[in-house]
Amino acid sequence: MLSDQEIDTLVSDVKPLPENWQTRLRLRQKQHYQHEERELTVQSQTGRLFRLIARRSRQNQLDFSIMLVFEDDDGAEYRLVRYNGLHPSRHTNRLERESGLPNSRFGPDFHIHRATERYQKAGYAIDWYAEVTDRYTDFGSALEAFLSDCGFRRPESPQQRLF
Repeated sequence: MLSDQEIDTLVSDVKPLPENWQTRLRLRQKQHYQHEERELTVQSQTGRLFRLIARRSRQNQLDFSIMLVFEDDDGAEYRLVRYNGLHPSRHTNRLERESGLPNSRFGPDFHIHRATERYQKAGYAIDWYAEVTDRYTDFGSALEAFLSDCGFRRPESPQQRLF
């Protein structure tokens, strides 16, 4: 189980992208599936392993998911965040629904799933909590927000800076 503080530390851990990161993330059709997908493994500056997984429906370009997965030293994997597009179904935050809180259901909307300690303690998947977002409107802008929010660093440009 990961604490909220551990989750925040992992998400913000600096993750240098390789020189060819854009090519390596170009989505490819999955054979026998109705979506395109790519994965990129990145080692953070602290030596931790992360996977960036990107998927997008071939029928609906706004139905996508961009995930950050942490792999610990024992090989266990933890989905830390998911930047999701417009899935056809509604989303329910189960703990909020069980507590009778308003707005526990939404969608279809652009939304971000975040790993939480409380969902793990309740026996739910680590990343089942989600919030609606207006930070992106398509796959490209979601990827930009994801990279910025999750500690990814682009390689230095080979062109020298003037100032």
